[in-house]
Parts: sequence; C-alpha cells; structure tokens
Amino acid sequence: MEKYKCLIVEDEILAQNLLINYLSKIPNIEVVGTCQTAMEALSFFKNTTVDILLLDIQMPDLTGIELLRAIQHPPLTILITAYSEYAIEGYELNVVDYLLKPVKFDRFFKAIAKVLELLNLKNNEKTSTASDFGVAPDYIFVKSDYKAVKVKFEEIIYIEGMQKYVKFKCKDAQIISLLSLLKLEKILPTNDFLRIQKSFIANLNHIIGIEGNQLIMANKDKIPISKSIKPQLIQLLDKNGLL
Repeated sequence: MEKYKCLIVEDEILAQNLLINYLSKIPNIEVVGTCQTAMEALSFFKNTTVDILLLDIQMPDLTGIELLRAIQHPPLTILITAYSEYAIEGYELNVVDYLLKPVKFDRFFKAIAKVLELLNLKNNEKTSTASDFGVAPDYIFVKSDYKAVKVKFEEIIYIEGMQKYVKFKCKDAQIISLLSLLKLEKILPTNDFLRIQKSFIANLNHIIGIEGNQLIMANKDKIPISKSIKPQLIQLLDKNGLL
C-alpha cells in the first residue's frame, strides 16, 4: 500500500492532536511533522517534501493563506479554520477542501478521500477499476431501446443523469439507458472520468475549456460544474501548473 506523507500546521495543540488521532485511523497516511507556525512550516519545507498539508489559517506570524502563497509547489492542501469567510480565497489557491472547526471525523474523512483520490490518480493507481465490476477495461454494455449496446469509454464525451435514466453523449451517438450516475461512478475508470456536478459525469479527455462554472466539451456542449469540484478538476487538468 502506498504511504503518503502528511504535515500538520496548526497552532492549537488540542486541534493538532485531534488531527493526528484522525489520521491514525487511515493506514496509508504517515504524519511526518507538526508545526505551530507558518515560519516553522517554511523551514520544514526547505528539507522535506510531503504529499498532504493540513493547514490552519489563523496563526501568530503568517496566515495559512500567506504560507500557501509562499510555497512554490505546495502539496495537496486541506484548509482548517473556525472562520468561513476564508473559503473563497482558499479555493482560489486550488486547495482540495476546506474544513470548519470543530472538525468531525466523517467530514474530515471525506476531505482526505478527495486527497487520496488525487494522489492515486497522480501515481496512475485506480481507486476502483472496471474489472472489479466484471466488465472489460475499455467498454461497458448497457440496455437501450430493448437492446444491449456497447459503449466504449473513449467515445463518451459526458453523461447526464435524468432521474432514473442516464444519457450518454458520445462522439457519434446519444444513448439513453435505465441506470444511475452513482452506479456508473463505480464502473468508469477514475483517471478518465469525474462527477463534476450532481447530474453530470465528464470525460476529462474531452474537455476543451472552462468558462466560469461551465465546461466546454469536445462536441461544443457546455455543461455545469459544481463550485466545490472546480478546484479538484483544475488540479487534474493543469498538469504543468499554468492555471
């Protein structure tokens, strides 16, 4: 199992210990350091690289936001604070998630799950594979108009949920099937597909642009993207750190 290194930057010892306790329940994350100030963290980063940063915003010298701006290549970051007004500024820095104190374990786990998914994708590991569900690695068969229809993953531009049905928008066809987006999320390869909004799954390979809170797809369709998913999507698309 891949072990990921985590640094905790938190000036409150009780909050720091709580995060350490939470992380102890997740076997593939190792806490390699704790800092109480942003200046300590800057010194830490000079000698050590980490995969995950748990970062408090309000600290004695520099704020967590200022620390993030000072790090040339920051790790995947989860911001933690008691003040919700920093959320927008944090997302502008492409943080993975934003947690409000007091942090509950179920909400913390959801944030860590997002980070682990991004790290697994980065390392070409699939958190769930198509073969786990008894299907071929590059296509599925679905029922449509009383027929079994083969749908190749590479042909799918995006999928739209419509109550009990889904609509596959493909390069040369449109297929409607009695399925749920939730089930498809478990089947589709996670390095190519992302649920970008409650009613849409997009093929990352067919995104040609981002316009506000909409994606421009290869067939020129524009589909909505959730504000909470947008930072994660940008990290997946921005391979060279240009955005």
